[in-house]
This record gives sequence, C-alpha cells and structure tokens, in this order.
Amino acid sequence: MSRRLLKHGGLATPSLLVGFSEGFVLGVLTAPFWGWFEATTGIESLGHSGPADWVYAVLCGGATVSLFVLLEYKFRRE
Repeated sequence: MSRRLLKHGGLATPSLLVGFSEGFVLGVLTAPFWGWFEATTGIESLGHSGPADWVYAVLCGGATVSLFVLLEYKFRRE
C-alpha cells in the first residue's frame, strides 16, 4: 500500500468518528436556532424529537469534512 493512502486512511477514521459525534452534539445544542429557522422560512427542520434528519446530515458532514481538512493541513509536512 502506498504511504499516502495509509496517511489519508489514518486521518479519515478519526475525522469520521469525531465528526459524527460533533455533528450530533451541535444539532442538539442548536435546536432553538432550527426552530426559529423553520418558523421563518417554512422549511421543516425541527420535529417532535429534535432536529430533522437533513440537519444532522449537514452538521455531521460539515464537521467531518472540516476536521479532515484541519488534520490534513496539520500533518501535511510529515
């Protein structure tokens, strides 16, 4: 296996694990914002049990990609 593939795989795993956790916590903490957003725009973003699925998907995806980019930048020189 190439060294580059191992490096990216080593960065992707923690990015996924931490990114999904951060996205979930961020979704729960920003629930009042999503209630306001739904009332203002009419886009369903807050259900009876918390933020909608698409909100979690956007937040988890954004956190995962952001974390991967930060780790890639930090370990670029190694």
